[in-house]
Amino acid sequence: MTSYREPARLSPDHEVSGFRCGRQPLDDWLKRYSLINQHAGMTTTFVTTVDDSDEVVGFYSLATGGVDHQDAPARMTKGVPRHPIPVIVLARLAVHEDHQGRKLGRGLLRDALVRVSNAADEIGVKALLIHAKDDEARDFYLAQAEFEPSPIDPLQLFLLLKDLHKSVNQ
Repeated sequence: MTSYREPARLSPDHEVSGFRCGRQPLDDWLKRYSLINQHAGMTTTFVTTVDDSDEVVGFYSLATGGVDHQDAPARMTKGVPRHPIPVIVLARLAVHEDHQGRKLGRGLLRDALVRVSNAADEIGVKALLIHAKDDEARDFYLAQAEFEPSPIDPLQLFLLLKDLHKSVNQ
């Protein structure tokens, strides 16, 4: 049975060149842009490796953002001023092809939810936002927690902080 390290912040010591998840844009982003974006303060990427290696087998990236009222579910806008609503964005999540089907994606999402929950205790944020890449990704997220689709885009999913806290504390 494969044993994985806890997700950690991506560093130049992590080996990303062999990463392939089956979706070229995600592979390319990890290899070409993840460290650049992290150094620029645009995203923070967390990676997991097999216990005896620095080769990345899964990752996710977080960023901050704001959402206009018309893009958000009604539950999210109730009682909120007409300013952009602060969110944390799960910008990307992927698992190496050789490690798919082992619940690693679920574990990475869980780690992201815990990090978002902890950050939300310190900063103002209303929800976690995910831009699912396709129906398969959307279905994965919907099966994990009480995500709600945007009224204008079914692939844009929101998890209100109160629901996120419930999910983390289960």
